[in-house]
Amino acid sequence: MEAAPLKVFAPQSVRFWRDSWQNVYMEVGDERLGPVKAKRAFPLTAPQAIIILEDSDGRFLGIIKGYDKMDAESVQILEMELEAEFFLPQILKIYDIRDQLGLLTWWVETDRGPRQFEVRNRRRDIRWFSDTHVVIQDADGNKYEIADLSRLDMASRQKVEMEV
Repeated sequence: MEAAPLKVFAPQSVRFWRDSWQNVYMEVGDERLGPVKAKRAFPLTAPQAIIILEDSDGRFLGIIKGYDKMDAESVQILEMELEAEFFLPQILKIYDIRDQLGLLTWWVETDRGPRQFEVRNRRRDIRWFSDTHVVIQDADGNKYEIADLSRLDMASRQKVEMEV
């Protein structure tokens, strides 16, 4: 059996809209698809590079590269869907990190407000993508990002360096 070719939608030919129930639909040329779901192919390393589109049952429809070339309303709808799909608060300040019997409790300020979370395993749950880019997964599976450790205040950086 031969595999179907990968369907790559040209961003200039795609339009997204919402129905009255807030479901997202897409139009490609004269074809209407939906409701659709959007996911980032590489959410941590290249979040804008490739967007995967699926139908409401999770079946693959195709991908979009360079979605910023779509009309402004479609970009806004797509970004709202992507944000809802991959919740990744940015850590702006670290108030405290405490180690209690190997369980790290973090008190932080994020771009979504203050948060407290626990990290079970330093090696598995704290991932360094570079010397300054860190993603932390809490005990509930939520992820938090420090996009650039060097942009945090000195006290926050020291807390990370001491505990991680």
